[in-house]
Amino acid sequence: MTLEEAAQQLYALPQQQFTAAREAQAAEAKSAGDAALATSVRALRRASASAWAVDLLARDAPDELEALASLGDRFRTAQSGGDRAAISALTRERKEALAGLVSRARLLASDAGHPLSVAALAEVDQTLRAVVADATAAAAVRSGRLVRALAADGLEEADLTDAVAGPAPEGVAPARLRAAPAVGGSSRDGDGDGDGGGGGEAGSGPGRRSAALDRKSAAEAARRAAEQAAADAEREADDAEAALAEVDERATRLAHDRDDVLDQLRRLRDEFAAAEHRSAELDDREKFLTREHRRAAADAAAARQAADRARAALD
Repeated sequence: MTLEEAAQQLYALPQQQFTAAREAQAAEAKSAGDAALATSVRALRRASASAWAVDLLARDAPDELEALASLGDRFRTAQSGGDRAAISALTRERKEALAGLVSRARLLASDAGHPLSVAALAEVDQTLRAVVADATAAAAVRSGRLVRALAADGLEEADLTDAVAGPAPEGVAPARLRAAPAVGGSSRDGDGDGDGGGGGEAGSGPGRRSAALDRKSAAEAARRAAEQAAADAEREADDAEAALAEVDERATRLAHDRDDVLDQLRRLRDEFAAAEHRSAELDDREKFLTREHRRAAADAAAARQAADRARAALD
């Protein structure tokens, strides 16, 4: 068993089973005489809820994730060419694809016994947006070994530091997954669920090293906050563009409906005018027939009287 194979198995499990399964794998590797693999397996961190849900998507919907990454390629082509019509169409396509995948992730997590919170679903959406914005982030997501949410705005590369468990996936430079070593020594990240150990500080100047780490942590936090803000702004822009497109579409439909109503009104007016004309003709015809009826009745009465007189004369 390789580290990648071990990670693939672990991140496919429900979260509540992760730690026990990881320790069992590490013990198995140690029993097989592979102490290095045992150490590497034990160092694997449990994924955040959102990353775990995205890992489920990587297994359940690989074709859809591939299509989402391809959508990002088409987006970049349209943006570089300044094709506003294509960008508008791709924005609507992205909105539909993201909504479908986020809904699918929610169902997968629920079926696995770990429903996602609203915040976790927002991070799933943010991570999937990074798939569209950054081809390398897309490769990291498709690995199925993501351990934390990603963010990218299309202007800068997504921060992949400690974002993928195990070896670097195809299409991802290993350097992008590891933080630069701190001045004055090195350290190893602890387990995300409280397991695993950390290395001691080496060299001199622990105060300087601590200050450097603090500055680095603050810079990382600021960058991630900026990425989150950019992702939020992009999401709001997408929603605004989609809303505008929907309003335009509704306005077009209303214009067509108005034209249809006006056509119907014109037809009804023509039909009403024709009906009035026909009604006048029928009125004239009725008057004529009434006169003819009276004349015929008078003629009949006169004829009857003449007949009566003639019969009386014979008598």
